[in-house]
Amino acid sequence: MNESRLVNTFLDLVKIDSPTGHEAQVAEMLMRRLRDLGLRVRQDGAGNVIATLDGNGEPVLLSAHMDTVEPGRGIQPHVEDGVIRSDGTTVLGGDDKSGIAVILEVLQRLKESGEQHVPLEIVLTVSEEAGLVGAKNLDASSLHSKKGLVLDAGGPIGTIVRQAPVQDSIYIVVHGKASHAGAEPEKGINAIVVASEAIANMPLGRIEEETTANIGKIAGGLATNIVPDRVEMWGEARSLNSAKLAAQTERMTQAVESAAARHKARAELKVTRAYETYRLADSHPWIQHLVATCEAMGLDPVLQSSGGGSDANIFNAKGIQAVPVSTGMAKVHTTEEYIAIADMTAAAEFVHRAISKA
Repeated sequence: MNESRLVNTFLDLVKIDSPTGHEAQVAEMLMRRLRDLGLRVRQDGAGNVIATLDGNGEPVLLSAHMDTVEPGRGIQPHVEDGVIRSDGTTVLGGDDKSGIAVILEVLQRLKESGEQHVPLEIVLTVSEEAGLVGAKNLDASSLHSKKGLVLDAGGPIGTIVRQAPVQDSIYIVVHGKASHAGAEPEKGINAIVVASEAIANMPLGRIEEETTANIGKIAGGLATNIVPDRVEMWGEARSLNSAKLAAQTERMTQAVESAAARHKARAELKVTRAYETYRLADSHPWIQHLVATCEAMGLDPVLQSSGGGSDANIFNAKGIQAVPVSTGMAKVHTTEEYIAIADMTAAAEFVHRAISKA
């Protein structure tokens, strides 16, 4: 790999603001770069950038996402002692522009060398951080790949995420009854009290090895002298086991309904399946190929189950057996995020070897 070129590509990418929902500028830049590398490029209605490169054999999908979390505007990257960081006021954006930089470097090397490789389908998605929106709206019928790599994981190079959870998103509205908090509090039904009791009776956090749950946002009330009549809550439950997820979601919704009944309040609940689980066995041919690629590089393969979802969940549901692999990103979604240049370079070498003999 051309390490200096890879680093410069990464630095150029993170300097382009692309918080979720605002990926247009980086998408335009990437379409130009991909066309210059000889790929056929298009953009779908969701804003995803899709490119193809001919080759020999079975096609492979390479994917990363273009959006970053906040604070992600005005990123000023700094390189010191082989590590790239932001200035500490923003995220770095390695999640997931390190993945994009790796893909571009691999494509550049293929163009320069003229070496044999499999056909490649590149999908760079939008709004991954907002619930895998770009991947969900991708028309997979236009793709031919049945296996792929999603360059969107941390950990040591050689990390392969071959299992990820199913998630339910839970939206709750508690309807109480407003009244004057000083003059007639007994005539009201305090929606905040109902919501509090419901949360107190929910199993949350780490439920057991395969299952987690969280209430992450709550809003309600108008003033201290008004008994609040409405509270909104947003939560989630995840599990590597669909039956366990169903049981956990039921416990959370039952806690709300029971609290509402005790106080003669009313609750609205909406449970939405955010994404499905996937699991590729260690003996799966694609996993075995990636393990062999690691070993050929002298890397220790790390086969992981993840507690979080990614575009790979959506690709698997669409019939593409894609797994996230590490680019070396660390402390993502924080202003302490960083990436080691050596790790990003090794990630590019891993991808190059994986597609050369897939």
